[in-house]
Amino acid sequence: MPPIGRSLGRGLLTVASSPVLLLVALMAPPVVWLVVLASGYEGPPAPLVYALAVPPISTVFDLGAGSSAVGLGPAFLVFIAVSMLVNLISSAVVVVMAKDALGAREPSMGDAFAAVMARLTDVVVASVLFAVIVGVASIFLVIPGIIAGFFLMFTLPAVLLDNVGAIDGLKRSATLVKNNLGPVLGLVIGVIVAAVIMVIASMILGVVPVIGQLASMLLAGAFFAYLTVVAVRVYQTLPRR
Repeated sequence: MPPIGRSLGRGLLTVASSPVLLLVALMAPPVVWLVVLASGYEGPPAPLVYALAVPPISTVFDLGAGSSAVGLGPAFLVFIAVSMLVNLISSAVVVVMAKDALGAREPSMGDAFAAVMARLTDVVVASVLFAVIVGVASIFLVIPGIIAGFFLMFTLPAVLLDNVGAIDGLKRSATLVKNNLGPVLGLVIGVIVAAVIMVIASMILGVVPVIGQLASMLLAGAFFAYLTVVAVRVYQTLPRR
């Protein structure tokens, strides 16, 4: 099996055999749902799976939930800032836990959270720079933004797993992708195929009122955890030149 194929399979096995890692994916969205409902959110629960996604994906939920709960005043900006920080920390925690799970160690949510908090400044700066670069590139049509995101996709794993600074994390991701264009493109294609399957399954489940929507949300949450494990696995195994 090609290296990317092995990584996709290894990711599935790792998520299935790591209850703590799976717990983060399955429990975080319902918990966030309860908190946001208490704040006045009246939308469906399914979009809350974006709590585990890396910005700017999670920003889709942040904007919708924020405008619904607190309107578009100053409180909206505070809501967006806090939501993006929570989303980023959640994503970073899953990255660290994925590293432990792939290393045949029992992942610890507490240890992963402590590791992320110790590197929080670099994590935040790297994510802001990523968003700015992709955002500016997207101004000149969508394609440049997609290309920028493609080359910088491993920024968060680089910062957290190699203990480098924000700028070095961006450079390391870009260099790694540039030197392994074929395998990384294969990863993206594999992820797209897996995402299409997940979306179809989610749509089928979503037809069932309440229970089906909840099952769809949990499926998507587990899928995001799976993608994180695969990304970490690929980052660790791609040759460095």
